[in-house]
Amino acid sequence: MNKAVVLLVLTALIAGCQATPPSPQEDFQTGLRCRLLMDKENTTAEQVENIRESSENGNLLCKLVLGFLYERGYGVPQDIHRAKTLYQSVAVGKAAGYEQLARMAEEGIGQAPNLVEARQFYQLAVTAPGNLDSEAKLAQFMEDGRGGPQDLKGALAHYLNAAKYVDDAPWQGVQRLRGKGLVLSAEQVKHYNEIWIDSLDRSLKSTEVDVQQALAKQFKSGAAGKLVTLQLVGNPGSVVPQISVLESSGDRSIDQAVLKAMSDYRFLDEPILAAGQKTWQVNFIVETECYDRLPRTQPSCSQ
Repeated sequence: MNKAVVLLVLTALIAGCQATPPSPQEDFQTGLRCRLLMDKENTTAEQVENIRESSENGNLLCKLVLGFLYERGYGVPQDIHRAKTLYQSVAVGKAAGYEQLARMAEEGIGQAPNLVEARQFYQLAVTAPGNLDSEAKLAQFMEDGRGGPQDLKGALAHYLNAAKYVDDAPWQGVQRLRGKGLVLSAEQVKHYNEIWIDSLDRSLKSTEVDVQQALAKQFKSGAAGKLVTLQLVGNPGSVVPQISVLESSGDRSIDQAVLKAMSDYRFLDEPILAAGQKTWQVNFIVETECYDRLPRTQPSCSQ
């Protein structure tokens, strides 16, 4: 066999021995398995080794978890320096690593508290979308002027980015700054109202279940109509809606029972209205017959 052929055969053998990189789905599942062990104090040596192996194979979430284990001393001897090194290596490819470094700097873990450094790390963490905790933290630093100059406009933007639903802490931050006179841009108003609408939708779905349970206690099976469409009108400065029947179920007693069951409903905050708009209205369709087909303890037709 000549040299060229031997080289070709050896190259093929080496290529055949190389491990196939995991698919994105496999990598995600591996990271999820590691994440489930992040807060487990009694992590076993075998579990630590599995996390370490996945970390060394390039799974950044597993590497982040390994850093957390070293920081807390879960399943391994506590080693703050090693934890910080792991977080730093994660930060190169995953901004969540900066979030951990920011937390350590803020809380003074393995070092004296350093708010300037913490703010810088939180700023780096939010360069990638989806790090909502870092957005909220950075907003707090900016609002309070911690670790740098006060920046209320920047704080407002980060609070809004971090808000997931009405009345969570970032949403309250938005309202607090609006109360100080800050005004949202047109794009921010759109995002604000999207959060409000999503929260309203979830609130009404939950309320529909309560209405169905109330009807199930009052009417025999099959007595209810199919649908009742309600109109909820809101006025600025008040979370109490004006509720009326827009489309009847065909049975006045059912309509009145639905209205009674809705009498305690309150809007979750209020949207930002367009110039000249004095009220807002929401049409809410209640399926009143759902409980006839399901166990009364678990209505789910609205799901």
